[in-house]
Amino acid sequence: MQSLAFGHVFRADSPLVLVTPHSGSRIPGELLSNASWAAIEGRMADPAGLALETLAAKRRITTISARYHPCVIDFNVATENRPLSLRLSRSGLCRTHTSRGEPLYDDSDPPSEREVEERVEHYWRPFHAAVAAEIERLRGLHANVLLLVSHASYWLSPYRNQSGALDCNIGSNRGRSCDRQLVSALTDTVGGHGRSWVVNGKVADVFAAQHYGMPGEGIHAVEMEVAGRWRAALEYEREQEEGAEAVATLSALLDALEGTLARFPGGQTLAPSYATPTHADRLPK
Repeated sequence: MQSLAFGHVFRADSPLVLVTPHSGSRIPGELLSNASWAAIEGRMADPAGLALETLAAKRRITTISARYHPCVIDFNVATENRPLSLRLSRSGLCRTHTSRGEPLYDDSDPPSEREVEERVEHYWRPFHAAVAAEIERLRGLHANVLLLVSHASYWLSPYRNQSGALDCNIGSNRGRSCDRQLVSALTDTVGGHGRSWVVNGKVADVFAAQHYGMPGEGIHAVEMEVAGRWRAALEYEREQEEGAEAVATLSALLDALEGTLARFPGGQTLAPSYATPTHADRLPK
């Protein structure tokens, strides 16, 4: 595993790539002098992402993970400070409030444009450069690769309403970021384990799926947010029976996705040696 400024990269050769932009829980030292930031040091935002990281390491699946809490900088938001998705206009690249509505800055002192840009240069761009590099490396080995992005975008909004929330929100940029068989593998597995789900609801058009998904070029991207009872089981009951079942469902998801990729044309062989498309030039400037 390679440790970098933004987090960690674990390299393996599976055609599945796990990206966890909201799994970080640390706060940079320069922010910890503020009591508001000190209070969220170590606070977990994406328990499913953390569980998936553990499973991926055991299964030899490449993982790109965040070190810092998504309130510091959100790796699943574009650098022009656009919303998390077109339907979630309340949060941006560097949040000013926690998921509980706690202010992180004085009203008169939000992060300056210079501070935001410094975080972009130090954390955001290297994170996405690592994602692009792993896609390109694995696309040289496989005819199809899948970026599975686990996140907690909706949960991080202080204005969220979790009452009656579905267990799994799946986003495919409205069907444009991946082959539909991969979405079916997800929904069949989630439903088969008694979890509720929706496709292209709250996370229909989140950044990673929009930016990376090129199924015609053998590069697929799917967003997945674990919420509702499933999230609660992972967050509060990891050592109990319900928590074990919640993790088992995540493991079954990885099985289903790798199995689906293996059935794609060329899924068991190396990709042709032609130049693969690169995402490096597509990163927002």
